[in-house]
Amino acid sequence: MTDAVTIDVQRSGRRFEAEAVLELAADAQTVWDTITDYAALSRFMPGIRACRVIERKALPKAAEHLVVEQQGEFRFMLFAQAMTVLLHIEHQPLKVAEAKAVRFDLGLFKRRAIDVFEGRYELTAMKGRRDAPRVQLRYSAVIGLLLPPPPAIGSIAVRQNLAAQLEAVAAEVGRRSLARRVPA
Repeated sequence: MTDAVTIDVQRSGRRFEAEAVLELAADAQTVWDTITDYAALSRFMPGIRACRVIERKALPKAAEHLVVEQQGEFRFMLFAQAMTVLLHIEHQPLKVAEAKAVRFDLGLFKRRAIDVFEGRYELTAMKGRRDAPRVQLRYSAVIGLLLPPPPAIGSIAVRQNLAAQLEAVAAEVGRRSLARRVPA
């Protein structure tokens, strides 16, 4: 299903910048449908318990703006904190899904833990055989904390959570690709 996954996390004080690249043996529509199926995220994405689209508005050039609420938890080793995130998401179909948190409540810290959260998926169809489509899925994120994380642990937590999420996306894309190929 995946040929190569790379994850890079850079830390500067209380700010983390992460980038991951994942190559998928799937067509762009299947990948897009997976990453933007907000109602289904709780079925396959670790840490998400519920996700709902509160508002959806069409924009020029087939783009759209969504307001999405996610509930779940942030986990690292034995540590877990409940979280609720309100996101503004811009879609450029089959190309980019870009999210910015406008509210991020993390357990006991409520609005005092996260200063900024921005995430972006980019899809790029890769050249190859027509009967074996491939897509490069690039995910980048900026996470700014109000409270300083312990040294080294913050980068490890970001990397582990990102790896788990990408593995879940790859597995779900694989499941959906197989379901599309198998005759009913």
